[in-house]
Formats: sequence, structure tokens, C-alpha cells
Amino acid sequence: MQEHNHLAQGHSNETPRTPLQPMDFTDILDGMFSLYRSHFRLFLKIVAVYFVLEFGIELTFAYFTTLAASSVIVLMSGFTFIATAVISILVTAGLMYASAHVYLSREITPETALQRAWQRFWTYLGSAILWAFVVVGLAVTVIGIPFSIYFSVRWGLYSLPVLFEGTTARNALRRSTDLVKGSWWRVFGIMLAISLISFMIYFILEVSSGFLLSWMGVAEAEEPTGLLDTLRQLFVPTLSEIGWFSYVVRRLVTLCISAFTMPIGAIGSTLLYFDLRIRKEAFDIEMRVTD
Repeated sequence: MQEHNHLAQGHSNETPRTPLQPMDFTDILDGMFSLYRSHFRLFLKIVAVYFVLEFGIELTFAYFTTLAASSVIVLMSGFTFIATAVISILVTAGLMYASAHVYLSREITPETALQRAWQRFWTYLGSAILWAFVVVGLAVTVIGIPFSIYFSVRWGLYSLPVLFEGTTARNALRRSTDLVKGSWWRVFGIMLAISLISFMIYFILEVSSGFLLSWMGVAEAEEPTGLLDTLRQLFVPTLSEIGWFSYVVRRLVTLCISAFTMPIGAIGSTLLYFDLRIRKEAFDIEMRVTD
């Protein structure tokens, strides 16, 4: 039991105010938005790191693409992709760690959450690579898609054991397997719902802002040649199409929307993780004894 008790150590003796009990589908979705709303400033400060760094990287890349040769642009594209992935992983990990403390009614600062995310970054990244290697590899062939979906759910909670239990990358996948075992369809449904809700909120805000900026003349581009080109210009217009001012405004709005929706999935996954621990390991009783 001690191996899975990282969060129960080194904290105050305050009894968690959040009821630790099994949650059904609606409880998890309701708790996801309740925790986000009640601790909005905490999550906002964490995602601010993503917003600032991502905006700086994108502007730097956009500036040099107007000056550099094509070979340099290719190298910069690779660097930008890696830097963006690192920032996204780090911030997502920080959001999950903060979500756990919020759920348990423990005090935590954005700095502490991000520090923990950085401490566990390489292990977290290793788990993500193992997960992606199998899931993406199986999805390459049509016959492998069902297996890809199966393992994406079976190992889908790998990030939580890495952050909260201090386990290794490979053991995180095994830990996720143990938690999901016997509840695959339920976990699949909840994960799917969380992903769809997060995507729909992002999509609605992004489309609305795109049309609004176009109506205001901020993001006007060349006449699109088709539906796909219209969608591309709506979501990812290039600097050469809309100019510096419109590009900067558009990226600011898009990154704001992306940062705003990031905590939704992190909080939802965290609540699902604790729900499975309560159901399978009596985590609620363990916390009462520890506190």
C-alpha cells in the first residue's frame, strides 16, 4: 500500500473536504467543471506558462521563416515541434498534479505543481513514448486499429502513477492496466466523453473567434480554393496570408482558447484515476487512516 501512497505523505493533517467515494459518469463530469471553476486561478497560472512560452516560440519561428532559407526553416520546424511538445507535456503534468491536490483539498501552488512535473518529466516522457509507440504503431494498419484503441485505454492512465506514485515508465503502464482491468468499457466511455467535451468547447470557441475576427477584418486572407482550404485558413492561417498584425492577434486568441481548455482533460483524467483507486484499492479508507 505504501508504494501507491505518495500523495498521502508529507502533508498537513487536515481532513480532505472533498468526499472520497466512488463516482459515476455524471459525478466525474460534474466534478471536472466544479474543480476547474473553484480553482480557476490556480489552473490559469499553470497554463500561463504554456501560453507565454508557446507564443514566444511561434512568433520567433514565424519571424525567421520570413528571412531564413528553406533548409533552415526545416530545422527550425523540428525544433519548434520538440519545444512545443516539451512545454505541453510539462504543463499537462503540472495540471494533473495540481488537480490531485485540489481533489484532496490540499494546498498547492502553481510553482510546486510545475516543479513536480519537471522532476518526473523524463519518466513521464518515457511512458508517453512507450504508449505512443504501441498505440500509433498498431493504428498504422486497418486491422490494428481495434487493438490500438484497446491499448490506448488500457494504458491511458499511465501519467497519473508517474506523477503521484513515483513509479517507473514501464511500471506506469502496468499500473494503468491494473486499474483499468475489469472496467475497460466504462473507462473508455468516460475518456471518450472527456475528450469530446474538451474538443467541442475548443472547436466552438475557435470557430466563433475565427468568424468574429474575420468579420472585424482582423484575419482576412486570400480567397480560399475549397472547403479544406477554408478550414485551414480559419484555424491556422499563415503569416503570408494575413500579415503580421492579424497573425499575432489570431495566434493570441487561439493560444488563449487552447490554454483555457487544457485543464479540462487533465482534471477529468485525475478524477477517473482516483475513482478507480477508490473502487479497487479502498483509497478513501487509506486516506482517512493516513490523515
